Amino acid sequence: MGIRTDIASNRPDQIGYAPTLENSGQHDMWRAFCKMLLTISWVLWLAAMAWFAVGMLRYVLSADPTLTLITLAPKQTAQAEVYRIREAPLWLQARFGGQTGSERPELGASTTRVGAPDAKPGFVNPGEPVRIRVSDGRGLDIVVVAAPRSAASATHFYRALWPESHTDGARPETTAPFPKLAKGTSHLSFTVEEVGPTLQGEQIELEISAPIGLKRTAPGWDDVSTFIFWPFIAVILGVWALLGAALTWWYRRRVRRRAPIVCKMSM
Repeated sequence: MGIRTDIASNRPDQIGYAPTLENSGQHDMWRAFCKMLLTISWVLWLAAMAWFAVGMLRYVLSADPTLTLITLAPKQTAQAEVYRIREAPLWLQARFGGQTGSERPELGASTTRVGAPDAKPGFVNPGEPVRIRVSDGRGLDIVVVAAPRSAASATHFYRALWPESHTDGARPETTAPFPKLAKGTSHLSFTVEEVGPTLQGEQIELEISAPIGLKRTAPGWDDVSTFIFWPFIAVILGVWALLGAALTWWYRRRVRRRAPIVCKMSM
């Protein structure tokens, strides 16, 4: 009677060799532990991917401003459709045409008062008046006025449009009655009520600004503004997936190489 042992790990047959029972328990524990870690890692990765997909959808719906053209003349109107995933402040600004370096004193100018305790800008030149009524047919009905020029690009000058009660900068945006857009789709109507003589007849763009951005994010929108950095998040998830795939391949290769030992007894 002899004992023949077939070992899948390519060990030579040895008479009287007992299967690697002394290591089998440890091997099973190690295999179960690695399998558990890999399973947890993939479950967490899938959860992170679901979070990323939902977050990107919300970001895409919220990140871009809405533009509409309007002519600055009394009673001229314009419409815009805006969607918000939750209530958000109505941030408006007017885009006036003009090249960088050109002078447009009718748009106004502001400066920071040197030595002012609050360091708020003071109006050196308020600019010609622009008053526009905004309504949505669902309770929003407010008149906004153009503040002095606040910024400029290569092709535009910008004037923020504020509720009359907030124009002087003394009241923060969180103070009522600062207008808000309701959750869902809002159909906004704009009607010009007053405009200065130099600006009469000029066609401008009204911008309904996004509630998120690098410089400004609306209260309660931090979870969406996180996805401004979506390329970095995508890289992290990609590296995580590659690392998980490599470890899974290594684990399966190790398991195949250490297949169970088969013991056969023959007379």
